Amino acid sequence: MAGIAFELKKILKENKLTSLFFAFTYSTSLSAGPWIISIISIIIAGIVAERTTASHETVRQYQIVITYITAFSLILSGAFQLLFTRYVADRLFEKENERILPNFMGALLLNMLIGLVFAILFSLFTSLREIYRQMPWFVILFVLSLTLMTGFWIINTLLTSFKSYKYILLSFILGFGLMIITAPYFGKFGLSGLMLSYFCGVSIIFLMLIGYIFKHYSSEKLIEFDFLNRHRIYISLAFVGLFYNIAIWADKFVFWFSNITGEPVIGPFRASIVYDVPIFLAYLAIAPGMGIFFLKLESEFAEHYDRYYAAVREGETLDRIYELGHELVVAVRTLIQEVFRIQAIAVILIFLMEIIIFKFFHLSLLYLPLFNVLLLGTYLQLVIMAILSVLFYFDLRTYALYTTLTFAVFNFLLSKISIIAGPFFYGYGFFLSLIISFLVGIFLLRRFLNEIHYRTFMLI
Repeated sequence: MAGIAFELKKILKENKLTSLFFAFTYSTSLSAGPWIISIISIIIAGIVAERTTASHETVRQYQIVITYITAFSLILSGAFQLLFTRYVADRLFEKENERILPNFMGALLLNMLIGLVFAILFSLFTSLREIYRQMPWFVILFVLSLTLMTGFWIINTLLTSFKSYKYILLSFILGFGLMIITAPYFGKFGLSGLMLSYFCGVSIIFLMLIGYIFKHYSSEKLIEFDFLNRHRIYISLAFVGLFYNIAIWADKFVFWFSNITGEPVIGPFRASIVYDVPIFLAYLAIAPGMGIFFLKLESEFAEHYDRYYAAVREGETLDRIYELGHELVVAVRTLIQEVFRIQAIAVILIFLMEIIIFKFFHLSLLYLPLFNVLLLGTYLQLVIMAILSVLFYFDLRTYALYTTLTFAVFNFLLSKISIIAGPFFYGYGFFLSLIISFLVGIFLLRRFLNEIHYRTFMLI
């Protein structure tokens, strides 16, 4: 954290409009850059392949399969992401650095094993079994890619917790750059060729991130499973990570597998021509809010957080602790308000220019009503991400669990209801579930902030 925060403060110290813009751009590229690069790269690779060697239908199948690999891998690894991050943080605090590498390898292998088993079972008990007879390499690459991606999120989570954003960004650029370069050459081999280009790109990222961890951490042991020791982990974090990743994908799966809104693409993989394009665009629109969220979290909130709890630990006067506590509460409110404001500006600008944007990309204007609802939904999801980050800082695991569970349950139920209600209500399940989750999260966070001193001293 210190390194990124120092760089942002150094940029902002000049107190100029240009320095503010550069800091915002820098924070946006570090926070949102990797996933934007991955999404854009897959699209570009598909376009390049389609214009050279692959058919439109093959490219569509490729992009849908990659989407499922991403969804499955995030959900499968969701239970371990936050749990392992907290384990690493506790070991660093206790100066047990030698445990990080072996337990990372243990978590990585366990997650990849889970991904491998799921991928094999999915291939055996779905129509992929029939497809294997026609395209064996496609199914094999699907299994390998899902296995790799399930482990990949553990690596990404670890490096993100170390604030190694620059290296992650560089790895994504190189890995997905390779995918774009190889796509037109491998595309002549059809879907299997495009899957191979994706697997190669992800493998490069995987190896670069693994190499970074081995370079910075060493241990006499190679593999250890101490992170599963029930006395050293917090099970609630496993459920938070699982519920959050389920919540993110719940509405998509509902629309994909509905007979009304979904359609088969290849084998067991389905898509929704109604829902997929608007939700994809809506998620791209949250990049500005992510930038300001990252900027405020790293450059302001974290500093006030450290000051307050340092004062508590070091025995400062009560007046000073109350003063720093007030500043911390203000920093929390400012963080959430700034995310609200900046993203609101972005949403308004998109609303004003959406017709131009849709015509430029040759998208049907029939998508606009649904896109507008989903845009508001992703806006609220970004705010919930900010709330969850603050809850994690204060170690309010139960509150985070309530918030994510609410999101998961209501997103699934209300999305199904929206389909039954008719096309006019599509997207409202996602949007309303986020309103409910936001209200739950902000209520719990506000209750904690109102009694922060009592909570702090009662836990000592």
